[in-house]
Amino acid sequence: MLARSMLARCVRARPIVQSVRAAVCAYARADLRAFSTPASLVKELRDKTGSPMMDCKRALEACNGDMTTAMDWLRKKGIASAAKKIGRRSADGLVAVKLQDDKKSGAVVELNSETDFVAKNPIFKKLVEDICLVRLKTKSDMDVEDFKKETVASGPKSTSAVSIDEAVKEMVATVGENCQLRRAQKLEVSEGCIVKYIHTPMGDDVGKLGVLVALESSLSAKDLESFGMELAMHIAAASPKFNTVEDIPQAAIEKESEIFRAQGAESGKPKDVVERMIAGRLKKWHEEVVLHEQDYLIVGQNEKKKKVKDVIESASKTLGKPIKVKGFLRIKCGDESPEKAAE
Repeated sequence: MLARSMLARCVRARPIVQSVRAAVCAYARADLRAFSTPASLVKELRDKTGSPMMDCKRALEACNGDMTTAMDWLRKKGIASAAKKIGRRSADGLVAVKLQDDKKSGAVVELNSETDFVAKNPIFKKLVEDICLVRLKTKSDMDVEDFKKETVASGPKSTSAVSIDEAVKEMVATVGENCQLRRAQKLEVSEGCIVKYIHTPMGDDVGKLGVLVALESSLSAKDLESFGMELAMHIAAASPKFNTVEDIPQAAIEKESEIFRAQGAESGKPKDVVERMIAGRLKKWHEEVVLHEQDYLIVGQNEKKKKVKDVIESASKTLGKPIKVKGFLRIKCGDESPEKAAE
């Protein structure tokens, strides 16, 4: 009787055991899926956004491992750090900045290396300066891939002219590190001047961060240089992405609006309140990324804050002729370009 009773209990318990086993297996499978995101991707997202590791992991899982979508997901959830952190990349090297003698055109190039040790190599410095001089002589709208086909007088291992692409390859063979010409850009004005600035220079025209500012005016270069240098220093420090509000691509505005709208929706506030919030946040965003809308940083201790656009207007009155900022270039080793950030 006892044996039969125990057998009956086992039979009745079997479905329960099977259910528990199925639940445990399902949990284990879900747990495995949760940890399927590579740790390297999680770390990369954390480095780019400054967000907690688990939030980065959840973002990547929600976005199927897509880095760009995951960054937007974090921002919509209000988790990601300020957009300034998103543009960071881990790259070393040098930036070179050169002007034509008449200061009507200027060029800036970025040559990357893996370590600062190679960037300090005199051969590396010479190559980045030589490449910059070539960029001065080419068309303003030439992209970097076409520019690599242009020639320099010599390379690290060549005594005769070689293509820029070959010269960079020779540098790789010379220093034993991967080197890459990442950006090569040019600014021009028909009247006025181009002003250059190198932050913490490592030579006359090379450093880690270079700025060019194009000032259009009937004033001479000599009259414009002092103001232009201050403006270039501001650009180096404030890191604007666009010259004026009108220069912002519509896609970038829509992307920011979508992020702000998602943040407002999560707050539970009425739609009309959310739309006013979006307008206010877009204005604040303009003040962060648009040169003319930024607070001017080069001010005295007791001076009132001014917008860059007001400082330009004031300089025009002081110098007696209109001054227009046609454009600027700011390149820092390893930074993401404004064009890429706006995608």
